[in-house]
Amino acid sequence: MSGGWKEFRKTGKVTEEENIKKLGLLIVDDEAEIVESLRETFSRHFDIYHATSAPDALAKFKEHSPRLVISDQRMPEMTGIELLEKIKNIDPSTVRILLTGYSDINVVIDALNKDLLWKYVAKPWDYEKLKALLLDAARRCIKEDGARAEEYGFGPGFLGL
Repeated sequence: MSGGWKEFRKTGKVTEEENIKKLGLLIVDDEAEIVESLRETFSRHFDIYHATSAPDALAKFKEHSPRLVISDQRMPEMTGIELLEKIKNIDPSTVRILLTGYSDINVVIDALNKDLLWKYVAKPWDYEKLKALLLDAARRCIKEDGARAEEYGFGPGFLGL
């Protein structure tokens, strides 16, 4: 991470990478290998929280309040869309992304139309494209947070923007 403490002391701001990391990413999939692979891939960019079941994911979401969630669609106990709907009810500003196979496309389109998810990623995914999507989502969160901060009287330097 560039900048860090020295940059903050010098400018009073933190770097974009530090802002993005603090947003947090919750990864949910019933296959532990997929969770671990995504965790390893994105731990450099985000504070990672992970779960292999929807109930565990809800508990971690309530405890840590990550701003980004990526969930598999097909899981026992609850589908990814059902999980993302519950997360939206807790915090509508959370960026919700679904990992799914093409066989679920009609369900995904319905969920998009109901604003239950921001984007979906078809399996098998390309890690570079997924990383770009997550970083774009994170930047949108930071920009949105900055706009909200200005509404409440904080200046444009809030959150290092």
